[in-house]
This record gives sequence, structure tokens and C-alpha cells, in this order.
Amino acid sequence: MKLSIRWTIIIGSILLVWGTHLILTPSTYVMTKRVLTRHMHDIMLNISDLTMEQSYNHLDKARSAVSIDKQLLGSNVVSSEMVGTNSMERYFFDQLAIHQHLSGIYVGGPNGNFFMVSRHNKFTPDGYRTKIIRHDNGIRTVKLLWRNSDYTLYHYEEDPSDTYDPRARPWFKKVLEEKHVIWTDPYIFFTAQKPGVTIAGPAYDNDGNLKGIVGVDIEIAELSSFVSKLRVGKSGRAFILHRNGDVIAYPDPGRLIIPASAQEGLRLPKVEELGSILTQRAYESINWQRDKEGELILDEAEIASFKHGNKTYLSMFTPFPEPELPWIIGVYIPEDDYLAAIKSNQLVNIAATVIISVLASILGLMLARKITAPVVQLADGAKQIENHDIDTPFHVQTLFREIQETADSFSRMKVFLAEYKKKVHDNEEIYRAITNTANDAIVMINSSHTITFFNPAAEELFGYNSTEAVGKKLYELLAPQDDKQLHKKALSVFMGNGTGIFGDRTVKVSAMNKEGYEIPLEFSLSRLKLNDEWHAVAVIRNITERRKAAQLRKRLVNDLHDGVGGSLSNIKLLAEMSQSSQLPEQTARNLRAITELSGDCIAEIRNYMNILDDKDLSWKIFSAELHQYCARTLEPHNINYTM
Repeated sequence: MKLSIRWTIIIGSILLVWGTHLILTPSTYVMTKRVLTRHMHDIMLNISDLTMEQSYNHLDKARSAVSIDKQLLGSNVVSSEMVGTNSMERYFFDQLAIHQHLSGIYVGGPNGNFFMVSRHNKFTPDGYRTKIIRHDNGIRTVKLLWRNSDYTLYHYEEDPSDTYDPRARPWFKKVLEEKHVIWTDPYIFFTAQKPGVTIAGPAYDNDGNLKGIVGVDIEIAELSSFVSKLRVGKSGRAFILHRNGDVIAYPDPGRLIIPASAQEGLRLPKVEELGSILTQRAYESINWQRDKEGELILDEAEIASFKHGNKTYLSMFTPFPEPELPWIIGVYIPEDDYLAAIKSNQLVNIAATVIISVLASILGLMLARKITAPVVQLADGAKQIENHDIDTPFHVQTLFREIQETADSFSRMKVFLAEYKKKVHDNEEIYRAITNTANDAIVMINSSHTITFFNPAAEELFGYNSTEAVGKKLYELLAPQDDKQLHKKALSVFMGNGTGIFGDRTVKVSAMNKEGYEIPLEFSLSRLKLNDEWHAVAVIRNITERRKAAQLRKRLVNDLHDGVGGSLSNIKLLAEMSQSSQLPEQTARNLRAITELSGDCIAEIRNYMNILDDKDLSWKIFSAELHQYCARTLEPHNINYTM
């Protein structure tokens, strides 16, 4: 099936314009969305890294406190004798003043004694409180001292109702269990009522006996303050989880402390207890796995998405790399914070794309029409030629140089064809006049020996009209029965290579006419190639009259030789015999004249017989020449000759 160039260009132009826009617009949107989504991932990862760095900076202060603990544990500051002394209180006070991140420093003994200096604002801003628990002679005493920032004593009291026992606290138990410096899980400080962590370590004497456990409380509320200031898109949030599921840092610190049982007091909340549906959905977007102790398993950062309402959110959870801090940073951000602009622009882009595509399609159609119109005219001109119409004028005007040059060439070709057609027509008329008026029969056959042309002279010669002859085998129509196979073979050889008995010569054959009479013929063949097929043209002449003339000449020669020649010889002989007798002079002269004239006539007859043998003369020519000869011969003797 052939395609129309008009519709091919039109449909191709439309498909090109619309296809390009339909591919580029969505792909541009998708690529932009991917880039911005990766950018969102990078932002969340940067936020996680920044939060992690801030956490480490904050906890590095705790590591400084570990150094303090080591100093305390390696010196005589911590001893059973010094617990509760003013020098120890002053040392702890100075450490808190230097390290503002520390909430309190304390020492707990295996007998339940406890000494702690902590920040406390009950009576004065930036104040401190010292708590001393002693067990002397089975009597428990609890002393509380409040000092201001310059270490002056502001208030003192005793609290016999205080039930605090350091040996019951998690940090004390964990140090006894692990026997080295430890970090506790985040919890609510008993004294400050704020979330924090404790770093604690044991102190032993030279014999390896436990002297006491020194601890440092570090508040982590600063981490909540930090994540609350992070700009996570327009409405995203960051928070920190412990692997046990507790939330330890949140932009709203007021949600980090919730009541526990009557015995435990206060505790950190789980995600579902924060009262934030988005934080909970972000947490639930991860397919969490837990270990045998029930803690969350997360080896590397994991990204997920979730929907809430008609919005899509991205979430990321990143673990702290150090095993001593089993914390996880969570971040979530609405997708529209970064993609809303391209989504809103998408409709504008689609509308602009449609408008541009429509305009481009219109321009494409106009251009296609400018291109296809002359091409269609060329096609119509070609059909005219195909239908043998080369006389209709052909004119094409176009803006395109190549098409115009093609059209001009086509127009010139059509003019040339018209002129050539006229020449061919004139030649055909000439050839037709020649063949129709020729006295000789002209017959043309193709390579299969079938007659394709039969001129009027051939019709007259053989008795068949052209309609009867054309389409018949030449040898089947005209050859005598005995010569059909011979002629067939000879024609095959001649059509093959132009040789054989019919090649390059005039051949005398016999043929049968329509009435069944045999006709003597003389013909010559010539080959020509038409449409890659060999044809043969035969020029045929009836030699019946020629044969009759030849027979007549032969009889005439015989008559001249035997009749006239014999008579003249007898006259000459009698004239010669009569001269031997005595005759009058006049008679003798007449006899000599008769003898000479008879000899001349005999010689002329012989010459004329030679002429008749050499010349292939028609009867009309022969009669005229005979008349001229006799008149020329008898004229000197004053004899008039008529014929």
C-alpha cells in the first residue's frame, strides 16, 4: 500500500508537534519532580546530619564530664570521708559553673549515702542546690542547701520525708552491672523534672572495693529547642527517637513529659502518645523490625512516603552510628513544600503546550499545504501523461526552490513529449502512407512468429484482411503444408541470431493464398528489437508476372533464333548462291545488298538474344526496345517498321 505524501506530511507534522510536546512536557515535569525529590532527600539527610552533629556537640560536653569523672575517680576528692564536705561541694559547684550544659554532679555510695550539687531556681535565678544524704549510726539525714551564683548560702533545710535512694536509680544499677562508665537511656530527672541522660562510672579503692559511683546529669531539652528551630521545608518537622521507641527530642518540648504509674512518676512518651498524627504517620511509614529486646532495628538511613488528607509526605529515619547512642533521627516534610510550585505550573504548562501545539499544528498544516499542493499538481500532471494527455498546459508556482525546479523540469519534459508525440505521429503517418501505398507486401512478426502487422499490399496478395492475419503464425497461415516445419525452424534460427537460410539475402519461396493457390514469392527479412523483444519484418514481392515474362522471353529468343534467324540465314544463303550465276549488274548488286543485310540482321538477332539472356526485362520494356531496334535497323534501307 502506497501512502499519500499530503497526508503523510500533515499527519507527520501534527504527530511531530504534539508528540514532542506530549513527551517533553511530562518528561520535563517528571525530571523536575525527580530533581526536587532528590533535593528533598538531600535536605532531609542534611537535617539529619545537622541534628546528629548538634547532638554529638551536646553530648561531647558529656564526654567532658566523663573526663571530670575520671579526674574525680583518680584523685582523693571522692572518698568516704569527704562526702558532704565543703571542699567537695565547692569542687562540684565550680564544675557546674564552668560547664553550663551539666545539670548536676553527684556521688552515690554503696551504703546509700548521696551527695549532689545541681542547678536549682527555687529561690534565686541561676541558683544551685546541694543535697546530702547520710546514714550515720543507722540514722538517715537529708540536708538541702540553696546557694546563689556566687556560692553564698541562701537557704538551708532538712527533709526527713525524702525517700530518694541512689541505689534504686537506673544509673547506679547499670554501673554495678557493667562495672564501667555507662550512658543511661534518656529519662526524666527526678530532681529537675526534665528529660536527660546520665553518664556514670564506678570508683574503686586499691583493693578493688567499690568506693562509690560518680554520675553527671546532662539535660537534653536543648536538643528539642534545636530541632524546633530547624527549617524543614515550610511545615516539616524533625525529632529524635530512642530505639526503645521513646521520643527524646521534639519541637514541642511540653509533649515530652507524660505521667507514668504512681510508682514511676514521669516518663518520655512513645510516638503515638505525642498527639501528632503526622509524626505518627511518618513513624508508621517505615516497616520497622525489632530485635529480641524489642528495640528498633535500623542500620542505615531509610526513606519512605505517606499520605495524609490530600497531601503526600516524605519521611526519613537515620540512625546514630555509635552503638553507645541508640538514637534515631526522624524527619518528615510535605511534598508540596517543594513540588507545589511545579504542580501549579503544570496546568499553566499544559495550557501553554496546547496553545503552542495548536498554533504549531496550524503552521504545520499551512506549510504542509504549501509543500503538498505543488507535489499533488505534479502527481496530476503525471496522471495526465499516463492517460496520454500531454497537450494540457502544466504550470506550478511554489516558494520552495527544489520543488519549483522539479516542476519546471516536468513542464519542459511535457512540452518535449508533446513535440516528440507530434514527430512520432508524423513519422507514423509517413510510415503508414509508405506501407499502405507500397506495391510490395510488408508483414511483421514477433519472437513467437505471430503476425503483428499486415499491410494492404499483403491483403491484396494473400487474400486475407489484416484482422484475419494478425495474431496468426506466419508459417501456419501462408506456408505450403510440406514447408511449414522448414519455415518454422528457419524463422527460429533467424529470430535467434539473424542467420540461416533467411539471413542477409533475398529468398524465393512459395506461399498459399486464401483461395488455396500457390504463389511464387521473393522476400527479404530484417530483424529489429521492440520493447526488449525481437521482431522480423518481411518485404514480399509476387514474382508470378516475372516468371511469365521470363518464359515469354525464352520463347521469343527461341522464335528469333529458330524462326527469324533461320529465315534470314536461308535468304542469305540463296542470295549468295544466286550471285555465282551470270546476272545483270543491278540484280547482282541487289543480291549482294540482301546478303549483307541478312548477315547484319543475323548478327543483330544474336546480339539481341544475348541482351534478352542478360537482362531481366519486363514485357513492356522488351517490346519498346524491340520496336526501337527494328526501326533503327530498317531505317537505313528506307523501310518503315510499325509494331
